[in-house]
Amino acid sequence: MVHMAEIATFRKNKIELKEYDYSKDVQNRVLMAQFSPLDIEVLEEILYSSLRIPLSVLQANLDLEIDELSPILERFSKTGLLTAHADHVLVDKEMRKYYEFQVLKFEEDFKPGMDYLQGLLRKVPIHILPIWYSISRTSNNIFESIVEKHLETPQIFQRYLMDLHFTDPVQKGILNAIYQSPHYEVDAKDMINKFSLSQEEFEEHMLHLEFSFVGCVKYVKDKNKFKQVITPFQEWKQYLCHVRDTEPCSLIDEEKVERVKANDFAVVEEMSTILQLATKGSITKDLLPAVQKKHPDLDESDFSCYVEKFCLLNLASQNGNEIVCTSDSVTWLKMDLVDRAIFLYRHPLNSLVDSKLSPQLCQHRLVKEAEKSTVRVVKAGWVFLDDFIKGIFIPLKEEHQIKLVCHGRTWKYQLPQYSKEEVSFFKAVIQNWLFEVGITALGKVDGRECFTLTPLGQDLFSNE
Repeated sequence: MVHMAEIATFRKNKIELKEYDYSKDVQNRVLMAQFSPLDIEVLEEILYSSLRIPLSVLQANLDLEIDELSPILERFSKTGLLTAHADHVLVDKEMRKYYEFQVLKFEEDFKPGMDYLQGLLRKVPIHILPIWYSISRTSNNIFESIVEKHLETPQIFQRYLMDLHFTDPVQKGILNAIYQSPHYEVDAKDMINKFSLSQEEFEEHMLHLEFSFVGCVKYVKDKNKFKQVITPFQEWKQYLCHVRDTEPCSLIDEEKVERVKANDFAVVEEMSTILQLATKGSITKDLLPAVQKKHPDLDESDFSCYVEKFCLLNLASQNGNEIVCTSDSVTWLKMDLVDRAIFLYRHPLNSLVDSKLSPQLCQHRLVKEAEKSTVRVVKAGWVFLDDFIKGIFIPLKEEHQIKLVCHGRTWKYQLPQYSKEEVSFFKAVIQNWLFEVGITALGKVDGRECFTLTPLGQDLFSNE
């Protein structure tokens, strides 16, 4: 899970609103915060008409009396959008462009994403942007450079957010409120009340937070008015929600779990019993009945796999036709159970072996990457394996890297799509590699596979 509850603050934020004419922007935002659904209906009619509109045409198109229309036009005139005359209104061309962009925030399906961010950045003189965002002045495409430096992957963007340094407690407070919210949405009125802000002060803070990529304001229709809602930019919110929604749920009734092995270190115990019985002779299948007396569920195939592993790790060696214990096995058996497990886990020659998987997948580097996915369930107890697999975002190859990509005017963090073999690899890491050394425990609930991290697994992965 992405934890953003308390954002660390290290790097000085270089964004200075005074480097462009932001006061006009703030005033317009203050007025927009007061817009009603009827105001928006009139605004849209004005935006999609000619620059000179007869009042009679406006009244007819909107089905409004002049005494209903006049106060709305008066509010718009304060923004510089239009000038009202006796029988017509004149619309300012530049301000019409401004409101064509701003009115999108009031649409029901408005998603404040990268397309909105590009429009926001166009307000700032282009020579200021490289200073604000620490990018090269010679960049051919300023926005692409900003994406590459600060937004390209979740890891890059999260590091950017954690490095932001807000000296203003209001801005830091709003940031933390957004990411502490279960749905990553905050009612603007709550922030205004919490920090005793005027609407003008709030809009100035939000302008700063939008340019800092922290979050932005959208308008949500609430009965006969609009309310302001603060949310992260859409692509980041989508990613955070996906991480949240794929968080494996802890099994409530753990008593229902039918464990594959009764003890966390059952495999290590089985291997130990074989070596102990073979210390005075050789390792043959004749030992199997004696081993099964102590471990009834051990079968012949398990026995053969263990013997292969003994030889691989020099706990046994082949002497002619005989397989005998080595001095290393004597040393290993003297260790306590946990140390024996850690010895197997960390042995440089030990590896994931699965005949159904390609050797390329089973290489040490990828196994270690797959292990990192267990961080999400360190404190979760028992979880269903299929739920856990849905939340894995490990880059096994280049195309699995989560990146912010653009398709037309739509952006999103592209999540990895795994093949059936890659899914089998993740399962093998949990059910084979980590299970053998007592890091995971396996079970089933009503036939559905589940697992948990043992105390050893929790200890090893809690600081990943």
